[in-house]
Amino acid sequence: MKNATSRRFAKALIEVGREDNAYQEYGRQLRTAMAVFSGAPELYKVLLNPMFRASERYGLITKVAESLKLSTPVTRFLNILMETRNIRLLDDIVEAYSRLEDELSGRIRASVESPAELAPALLEEIKKKLGEATGREVLVSFEKNPALLGGLVIRLDNTILDGSLKTQLELMKEKILEGVV
Repeated sequence: MKNATSRRFAKALIEVGREDNAYQEYGRQLRTAMAVFSGAPELYKVLLNPMFRASERYGLITKVAESLKLSTPVTRFLNILMETRNIRLLDDIVEAYSRLEDELSGRIRASVESPAELAPALLEEIKKKLGEATGREVLVSFEKNPALLGGLVIRLDNTILDGSLKTQLELMKEKILEGVV
């Protein structure tokens, strides 16, 4: 339910952004607002706390919006989230918005895990190959994961390409145990 609600809110804002021809700017503003609330959890707690009057919470959103120079639609959006008590979903909404934004822009995100640092040239090669395979621009992020022992794990949307040594060893173990039983 949480993801469906977050996606609906994100889709509503991105539709407004498309109409205004500013969906990328709205996405940037939304991520900036989320960064402020993440960086100052006490502000976020005020928005979540019904003990504060609604006028105080609206005032807080207005001050944040003014200091960040947020557009009127994004400010209204934050007010609606606060009014409907869905401001707690802001992180999930930002994530859903980014996915929708990527779809509209023809991008796809991939994360690469490896037990050791990868050379920038190798990451670029992975990006190029994934781009050729998907026909889309690929944004690659890297994460070091020593537990993999060797190989790579690539996550591309809902697809996981697991070529890690750890997984290969686990599969081998399962096959050995199947043969023993």
